[in-house]
Amino acid sequence: MLLLTSIALATQVAPENLPCPLDPSDSVRVYHRASSNTHGGWDSDLASYSSQGQWREYALGTCRDTLFTLYGEDMREELTDEQKAALTARLAELRPMLPQDPSELQVWDRYLIAAEMYRVLGRDSGFLYQLYLEASWVARDVAVGEYLGLEGPVRARELLDAGALELKKDLDPHTRKIVLHNLARVAHRGGFVGERDDYLAQFQAVGQLTNEERKVLEELHFIVDTIEPRIQDLALAEVYVYLASDAARIQGVERARATYVMADLLRRRGRTEEALQAFRLVLEDKDAPQELRDLAWYLGEQLSPSE
Repeated sequence: MLLLTSIALATQVAPENLPCPLDPSDSVRVYHRASSNTHGGWDSDLASYSSQGQWREYALGTCRDTLFTLYGEDMREELTDEQKAALTARLAELRPMLPQDPSELQVWDRYLIAAEMYRVLGRDSGFLYQLYLEASWVARDVAVGEYLGLEGPVRARELLDAGALELKKDLDPHTRKIVLHNLARVAHRGGFVGERDDYLAQFQAVGQLTNEERKVLEELHFIVDTIEPRIQDLALAEVYVYLASDAARIQGVERARATYVMADLLRRRGRTEEALQAFRLVLEDKDAPQELRDLAWYLGEQLSPSE
């Protein structure tokens, strides 16, 4: 998939402690990529994932005391006094909305902090929508984990169709729950939200749930119903700004990619008519690579009402 934003990487990373750029008396741990592994799969919104953990979990550095957060490679940049004052003020505004104990920060919390820091530093909407998009991928990773070999929405649909046939068999409750849980994971990665919710409801309806199964179900619902959609909406807001900017008009391929991402986020958020319109824009864009055109056509067909 030529349009994936980064290669899939394993969890082999090398840590390094640095002084925090915002306050040298504070410290930050950053990570460097140490190795890569086989590709685990990719999702309809171009999220790639590895079969042994995701680099995006380690890509950000967060200062221990101030919670100042940036991508690790930016933690060596010097800040002006004016920037430090503005960043410190914004962190003070954010702090009441964050866990009192920094160790309780979720990975997506750190991405949201980083977005505000980069906003203060003047990064544009093209940068910010991608950051929010990666934050939504992190939440998805936590919610449903890796599903190896899930190469995009076409493969997801094939697995869902096969799973539907499997469920027609006389399965014992334990096996049925396993199948339903895996189908919910596949549906979520594929962006087939209605089917995901249906499979989760069927999972719960099987009954005889263990305490661990109830906990997994509760946490999954919290992320896919609350956290990931909220971050997707933030990404959408920045995509709209970017596509209205001069930069988008100049950068043809990147504009096409942003339009496709917008379309798939709208699809995932249940905004079907808007998604269809955006997919049509991709199909009409002369700068859109064929891979994007194929995805836009396929997902648009999935959304279009049958005759």
